[in-house]
Amino acid sequence: MKVKNNSFSGGYVFNLEGKPQDKVVELEIPSQVCIPLKQGFGQVVEPTVEPGEEVKAGQIIGKSDNSESTPVQASVNGTVKEVTSKAIIIEADGTSDWQPVEGHGSDWTSMSAEKIEELLYNSGVTSLDNQGIPTRYQSSSISTDDVKHVIIKGVESEPYNLSLSALLQDGKLSQFADGLKILHKILPQAKVHVAINKNRQNLIKELSNLVGSNNWVQLYSVEPKYPQGSDKVLIPTILGKEYTVGGSATKLGVIVFKMQTILHAYDAVVEGKPLIERLVSLSGEGWKENLHVKVRVGTPVEAITNKCLNNGNYRVVSGNILADQAVTSYKYPVTREFDNLSAVPEGEGRQVFAFVRPGAKRASYSNAFLSALLSNLSSNC
Repeated sequence: MKVKNNSFSGGYVFNLEGKPQDKVVELEIPSQVCIPLKQGFGQVVEPTVEPGEEVKAGQIIGKSDNSESTPVQASVNGTVKEVTSKAIIIEADGTSDWQPVEGHGSDWTSMSAEKIEELLYNSGVTSLDNQGIPTRYQSSSISTDDVKHVIIKGVESEPYNLSLSALLQDGKLSQFADGLKILHKILPQAKVHVAINKNRQNLIKELSNLVGSNNWVQLYSVEPKYPQGSDKVLIPTILGKEYTVGGSATKLGVIVFKMQTILHAYDAVVEGKPLIERLVSLSGEGWKENLHVKVRVGTPVEAITNKCLNNGNYRVVSGNILADQAVTSYKYPVTREFDNLSAVPEGEGRQVFAFVRPGAKRASYSNAFLSALLSNLSSNC
């Protein structure tokens, strides 16, 4: 397959200290989890369990058949402690096994689109990303028939990113390729576009070999310049200016997913694994070690900070440190949307345009102001 090279004019390339390494650590099962009844795309669902009821990890504990939503699952084995209109609290028993989604199998190539949609929906995966995965179960604002383009982003253009090397280690690149094919089964009319950081040439080459010459998929090598990962920038970069997004991308027949979403889809359909955990990168200077953690959904953020955060005054942000809000309470649970936690010194976090402060050390990100004065320098920060 011929890989296309696409980009946009302008942007910044960040070179910060505190980028996560490829090391992955699995956190222990928490003693208690809080499962929000709204996670990711969709509406709040209705609880289907009561206090005192024993539940299994992967069991559906919240669902609404008549709204645009996706079921939520228990992420641990244990006993329901409390049920509210917004969340379910479960006391865990410490065991790590989980209940598989019924009907999964390695013979997914022979499954009908209807069966695959059912597996994705019942696993919780259809709630992921801005538009959700469309199925016949009202899991997205767009129907399967109206999807023209699917963009998968592995651009790594934010100041801090989940590392693709960590995400795809241990043979997961082949699972990702199968995940693309699974997605194609339910969206056969849609063109699939996979945008990957151009510095990952080995990954791009290997993925190209795995997907072959299928005309429904196209790979792109893109510069990891901020804000290339934003849907409003990425969509016209890949599809052209006629796809400039003013509102929802679904109005253009476009949906955008992260690479971790495709792996969750594979896990659900092939392994029967429900969406009970996330891979989260720990970025920034506030952590004892910059690595990745596998953490159960509903785990309080303090289970991560107590173990991994340095002493000091740090602002912890879930997602993009330039666009997303700080975590206001460490009691807040890890949800399906989590993929990065950044810890930055609190004093510096309030400086205007701190991310373009010139310099070569620590949290000064070099060349941003200088590049405006010297035309022979690139716009890196």
